[in-house]
Order: sequence, then C-alpha cells, then structure tokens
Amino acid sequence: MTGKLELIVGPMRSNKTAELLRRIETRRQYAKQYVLLLKPSEDTKAAVGLVESRNRNGCGKMEAVEFRSADPWSVLPVLAATEQQIGKRVECVAIDEGQFVQDLFHFTRRLLETGYDVMVSGLELDFRGMPFGEMMDLSWLVRTYSGSVTELVAYCACGAKALYPQRFIDGKPASYDSPIIMAGDNYEPRCADHFILPGRPH
Repeated sequence: MTGKLELIVGPMRSNKTAELLRRIETRRQYAKQYVLLLKPSEDTKAAVGLVESRNRNGCGKMEAVEFRSADPWSVLPVLAATEQQIGKRVECVAIDEGQFVQDLFHFTRRLLETGYDVMVSGLELDFRGMPFGEMMDLSWLVRTYSGSVTELVAYCACGAKALYPQRFIDGKPASYDSPIIMAGDNYEPRCADHFILPGRPH
C-alpha cells in the first residue's frame, strides 16, 4: 500500500510552516501517529535541529532531524533507526522548506512507494518568480499516489494577493543576478504590481 502526499505551498509569510506543524501535532495528538520531521540545512529560520514558524499563534516550534539538502537519502538510516527505537513503523515523514531539497521528487516517491505518508511544505517560486527546486513537480505525485495540495495565501502591503517573494539586500530589491540561496533572509510578499526585479532579462 502506498502512502499519501500532503503538499503545502504558498509565498513567503503565508504560514506554510505553521500549517505543517499544526498537521503534525494533529496526527500525534489524535491519531497517535509517529511523525518524523525533517529540516534541510539551508533553512536558517530557527536554530539547528528545530523547525519554527514565524506565526507566534501557531504550534511554535518542534524538534527536527536536520540533513544536508544535497543528500536527503541520508535520512533513510535515521528513519530505520527511529523505527527500531520506538518499536513500530513511522507513519508519516514531514519535510519543511522542501524547495531547498535536491532530488526531492525521487526521495518523496520512494517514501510513498514504501508506504509512508508524506507532508511537504515549501515555496513554489524563488525571488526571481521562477520555479523553486522541485516543489511544483510534487503535484504529479499527488495526482498519482493520491493526497492533497493546499495553497496558502499571503498579502502584499497594498492588500492584494501576494504572488512573489520580494527579496531585499541592504534595503533595496535584489537584482536578478544575485544568488538563489543566501544566508539569512529578508523578504516581503508582493503582488504582481509591486514586485520589483532589477536586471530581469525579459
């Protein structure tokens, strides 16, 4: 029996991590499931080994297994060791900031095919307004293995629906040629009318 995929997507400040933590807590509290929470090392929102939401009204923070985003497969021995320690099968694997994870599609598919439910939250677009990592590819897995896609909403300062993550460097909009991943972050959610990308080639 294959698992199901719950995909949580949205722009910056749409409470993706808060929603992921809420679902984990629900599974743990009411379904008595063991959920293994994973965190790629590029996620610097919280301290090492913690996943934390910026929304202080949510579940706050949870301990997580941190791994190098270039090698999610290194988690599989941790998963096996956890099952041996708790004396039962882990029911669900949750991944925060999935946009950073390389080989996310194949890793998620492996988990689903071996019977684990999977929850992934992350950005669909990078600061250039282009697909970020493999997040958009996961919708195929939802259609194929069953599950759901939850699209969360953030708002621009003007009140319109935000579509883009606006990055700032030294208080100014980041240029197109700046790195995709930078240490720390300084972003605002922006609508199409207020999204600024200096140096955009088209």
